[in-house]
Amino acid sequence: MTRYGVSDIQTKPSLIKSMDIGEIVDKRKHITLGYFISAKYEKLIRPVIEKIDKEEKLAKLKRLKNHQDMEFVEVGVDDGV
Repeated sequence: MTRYGVSDIQTKPSLIKSMDIGEIVDKRKHITLGYFISAKYEKLIRPVIEKIDKEEKLAKLKRLKNHQDMEFVEVGVDDGV
């Protein structure tokens, strides 16, 4: 995978047209900002992205439910004392 710096893309926006898949990095901070994937791969990637989104949402809901359950348990214990 090719790495592209933010400043490279800013100075030469036509790089995006030639990219298929690339990692976008901030070379000054030495961090990865994200990844660029060409639209021509959307049919292949869309189902994977949707699956990941669904799994993340379910995990958040489970954490929220567990948190709410724990709050209910704590309130019930306090009321009985």
